[in-house]
Amino acid sequence: MRFENQTFTTDVTLDYNVFINCTIKNCVVFYYGGDFSLVNTTFTTVRFGLGGSANNTLAFLRLVRANGANLLEELLNQGPQPGPGQMTIN
Repeated sequence: MRFENQTFTTDVTLDYNVFINCTIKNCVVFYYGGDFSLVNTTFTTVRFGLGGSANNTLAFLRLVRANGANLLEELLNQGPQPGPGQMTIN
């Protein structure tokens, strides 16, 4: 679904959604591993909840970090980085 110029104050799921010029605040942001896009969208006082593939990825990142914080930093710096105001996962 596509959301533009909206403010969310209840829990939000990122998967399969596009957020443009939105504000997400005072809620839990859930992510399960699906595609999503954030364009000029801000998070204020949010917590994150992960499930499914996203939770498996978090477990992998923790494993990498346990073997050296520098390894995690190297991994996170690989590949293209999101530009200012934009994050697209697909």
